[in-house]
Amino acid sequence: MGNADITAIPPLGSHELGTEAIPSDHYSSDEFFELEKKHIFKKTWLMAGRESDLVKHGDYFTFYIDALEVSIIITKDKNNKINAFYNACTHRGAYVATESCGHAKFMTCDFHGWVFDSEGTLADVPSEELFGELDKSKLGLKPVTVDVWGGFVFINLDPKPEVSLEDYLAPLNKSFDKYLGNKDWSWSYGWRAEFNANWKLLVDAQIEGYHVDQTHRNTIAGAIPGTNAPAEVFPDSIGVPAKISAYRPDKMLGVQTDVALLSAKHGATSLYTKSENEFTADDGEGVLNEDHPLWIFDAYLIFPNIVLFIQKGQILVQRTLPVSADKCFWEVDFFHTGEIEDFGQAFNSEQGRIQIRDVLTEDLYTAEGIQKNFNAGVIKEVYINRQEISIRAYYHRLMSAVKGEGVSK
Repeated sequence: MGNADITAIPPLGSHELGTEAIPSDHYSSDEFFELEKKHIFKKTWLMAGRESDLVKHGDYFTFYIDALEVSIIITKDKNNKINAFYNACTHRGAYVATESCGHAKFMTCDFHGWVFDSEGTLADVPSEELFGELDKSKLGLKPVTVDVWGGFVFINLDPKPEVSLEDYLAPLNKSFDKYLGNKDWSWSYGWRAEFNANWKLLVDAQIEGYHVDQTHRNTIAGAIPGTNAPAEVFPDSIGVPAKISAYRPDKMLGVQTDVALLSAKHGATSLYTKSENEFTADDGEGVLNEDHPLWIFDAYLIFPNIVLFIQKGQILVQRTLPVSADKCFWEVDFFHTGEIEDFGQAFNSEQGRIQIRDVLTEDLYTAEGIQKNFNAGVIKEVYINRQEISIRAYYHRLMSAVKGEGVSK
């Protein structure tokens, strides 16, 4: 096999899912947003947090679904089982947990003092005799479907989901589950921002490489030219419609600064500079494309609102949470392995943080202007090329959901 075969980049994409334009009102219509709330956010597996945030019995965190105004409590009980419940006291509906995270083997409602344990059972009612007959066994916190995959906690508001989380996430198989769930991964840093834009615009910006040469002309276009960012779709998948990949060019087209090159000697927290020393979790076989000398990362779209970037030394998770048809929260979290042990690694980490901050800013700043044009009706349709097929796959999955077709693609 020649060198050209080893370094060949996969095809950019295809028109296998069609060429029709996408109506822009699917990004601005209140009516369409109501369909998304009903058929997607009330029935789909949603990433709520990281299992490692629940270390011991009594640890908990909350997950708020802004679009539905629903708060969920995720707990670890005395049997080390992870549970999820609606954050609603069964007395008169007040929040039981008022902090975003904490430790409480027993959770007490601040309103009247009803007490629930980490399994959701109603453990105590002050002045219980005032209620006459009160069957506490039937008044526990309302349970929510919960499961763990790849070290991430997912919830589903459907009491009986049509498919398991494992089946939902195919083709991300047990190798991905094992690699991402490795206990060596730990949270390093992250950001959260509010945008006056439809939630899908923030997802769209991360799942195609066509924009790279223009949007990132001042940062990373030389390290990842648009022609080195191919897309792949998974038509048979329920929850993973597509992925994009990134490959370095044979010869770097941009200029690597002295700072970036020095940083690369001490770690792999930058996506875009080839590192000389990489931190990595074990069990990457079947997950990392290490056989390709130019491969940098794969970014998987997990329907409806997650883009999961996987590389050898870093996991990056972007989550977009809708508030209304034209407002959302966007979050990004970075996970690395091992503790920072010296100045070189600290320098590498900070360099990577600044670089990805600048790149993400370039990605996301266009969203609010696009939203204004959609709201004003200036742009009626969106046109998708074959390299943007991942957006089309996302759109197809979206439409099958809002039409009430359940798990069908």
